[in-house]
Amino acid sequence: MATFRILGNKVLTQAAFAEAAAKLPRSGLEAGESVATHPLAAAFAGPGGLEAAPGAAAFTPIGIGLPLTILIREVYTGKYPSKGFLGGGGKPMAVVTGLRDYSTYAASSRAVNYLKKGVGQHSRFQAPSTFEDGTNVVAYSPAVVSESFYFSVEIAFDKFDGGLFETIAKGLGLAAGIPLLIPAQGYLLAGSALIKTGASWADALTDGKASFSINDQLNFDVPGSVPPVADFRVLCHFDASGMTYNPTKGLIGKDGNVYAGDDPYVVVSLDGAPRKSLADFAPTIATAGVLKQFFNMQDGADATVAAILDGLKLTSDMGFRKKAEDAKKDLAAAATDAEKTAAKIHLDAYNKNILNEVLRIT
Repeated sequence: MATFRILGNKVLTQAAFAEAAAKLPRSGLEAGESVATHPLAAAFAGPGGLEAAPGAAAFTPIGIGLPLTILIREVYTGKYPSKGFLGGGGKPMAVVTGLRDYSTYAASSRAVNYLKKGVGQHSRFQAPSTFEDGTNVVAYSPAVVSESFYFSVEIAFDKFDGGLFETIAKGLGLAAGIPLLIPAQGYLLAGSALIKTGASWADALTDGKASFSINDQLNFDVPGSVPPVADFRVLCHFDASGMTYNPTKGLIGKDGNVYAGDDPYVVVSLDGAPRKSLADFAPTIATAGVLKQFFNMQDGADATVAAILDGLKLTSDMGFRKKAEDAKKDLAAAATDAEKTAAKIHLDAYNKNILNEVLRIT
């Protein structure tokens, strides 16, 4: 697995990016450059289903105590889906994402971001056109408190039942920009609604048969690791260094031609702008993590889990309130300016993760 960074329109290795970025006044952008003039500006101005930069002219910094949004910007399928014995047209495609060590109350989670029909080999997609078609949101946090966490993106092809698309569209509409979480095989969590779809369709998403799977790690406060910055990343299993990126065409090879190779890739972005529309993301992740013991539904049925979601919100708020109380004690006991600054950053971060303002520590 390799993660490449995009600077201007150049695709660089992590090491080359770090060296170049150190010379810039603003992470991820060339001197004097804004999102409006960045070669990937089109990725910020997509259709309804694409989360756009909320009025900002540039990337918003990320880090401990700051918001974080991870978005899918482009998916390229490469040699997938594999053709059958008789050839034939495209196949249904599912884009699935995962998080690990993201939430205090859920060690890991998986979610369906969107489905597309009739996808052929060497296809490119930037994002779903509407929320009913899906979402490109991988993760959102109002304030990062984890020292390190992982995220993954997978592409799976299968003969999904036709009724599944209606179910997915219904669920994505309910979720309003939050991916459809998979708390267990054959179940989807759409906002506060739990939907049973049947286990068969989910096999390709849960048993390791994804055609493409890739992971990335964000180390915000790990000794010896360079913290991530707000920028674009190319996730792939081939050497993309030396290539360039065009938002309307995709990766451009060293020969100047659009990359049309057999190896898939995914482009994601990291940004620190607050997004109130995604305030329920973390509690929903937590809800999915404790639902496995509640499944006794007929295929195609749905039920509300609003009470569980509300309970998890309160549990999450109380957990972060305890951390905030401890941070306030650390702030009061701090003997140096550095200790005071660190304690204040953590106190603010924990408070931002408390949804009920009444429970925040002042």
